[in-house]
Amino acid sequence: MKEKAYAKINLFLNVVNKRFDGYHDLEMIMVPVQLHDELTFSVLPSKEIMVESDLLITTKIEDNLVYRVAGYLQTKFSVDNGVKIQIKKRIPIAAGLAGGSADAAATIRGLNKLWKLGLSFEDMANIGLKFGSDVPFCVYNKPCIAKGRGEELLFLDTKLKLPILIVNPGIPISTKEVFSRVKNENFTERKITCMANAIYNKNIPLLIRELHNSLEPIAFKIEPKIKEIKQQMIRWGKCGALMSGSGASVFAIAEEKSTLKELSQLFDNEPFSCLTQTL
Repeated sequence: MKEKAYAKINLFLNVVNKRFDGYHDLEMIMVPVQLHDELTFSVLPSKEIMVESDLLITTKIEDNLVYRVAGYLQTKFSVDNGVKIQIKKRIPIAAGLAGGSADAAATIRGLNKLWKLGLSFEDMANIGLKFGSDVPFCVYNKPCIAKGRGEELLFLDTKLKLPILIVNPGIPISTKEVFSRVKNENFTERKITCMANAIYNKNIPLLIRELHNSLEPIAFKIEPKIKEIKQQMIRWGKCGALMSGSGASVFAIAEEKSTLKELSQLFDNEPFSCLTQTL
């Protein structure tokens, strides 16, 4: 049995304030994209949990989110069988595209079917939150407004299906480090409603104008290459561009795929470049 783990991009990310628990309150608009990992699940007669990947994700298996999710579900629901999970990794690691969260969410969905757990999407999202703020979104894979740490979801009843170009310089960025450098100057009064209206009305010029990520200045200082990639996209002049999440991936968005095909040639030498589309 197979499950696709879809990447996400942030069309809007605003840091609202710092909470007493050390996290930050956020306002985000997230959309899934066609770029995905693929997970294959096979039942094992023993209670062993095996995770194999074509790309090294963690040095210790115990640190792998997929392994941890499978172990949690097996224990919580007293499952007698084990599972072998094979991961075809296509989403760059530590790239602001929720690759780890997407794999965790796909594991919850996949084992819900394989082990016949009978969980609803709400049940799966609640379990996913134990493993990361983006996991509930990745369980549903629907465009949404996300608030709080990212767990408060308001789904946008629309599909954009816009072409995007994702470029990653191959430099992992620590989300923890980025947020540790957030200061009051990074809190903005930017209104999320303008982006939401642009999405609902499929007003692409407005959507491009409203692209926003409060974390960009911080990530640019940590890794100037991210800023360089975005500037190259902006200089092209036929698209909008934004860093996704806490970096280091940058995406360009346009109305026509042909525009991004031309732009993609500028990034042929980057470690990762992918022409895809929003779901």
